[in-house]
Amino acid sequence: MPLLDLNKLSNGLSETWTGYLRDWDRTLRSASHPETTRYNYLLAAAQLARYLAEYSPDPEADDAADDPCE
Repeated sequence: MPLLDLNKLSNGLSETWTGYLRDWDRTLRSASHPETTRYNYLLAAAQLARYLAEYSPDPEADDAADDPCE
């Protein structure tokens, strides 16, 4: 069974963060990083996303990440 399940890691995150994690995983795979390293990096990023979603001083920060030009 694979260690890294990106759907589990990104469960409850916004689509923007999920996209960031998916892109970063693709970049890490192309650089031939082992699965355990990718898992640790992506887990830390997902935890950061959850922390920012809960404690961000700007409640619209997630919306701004969707389209920064707005």
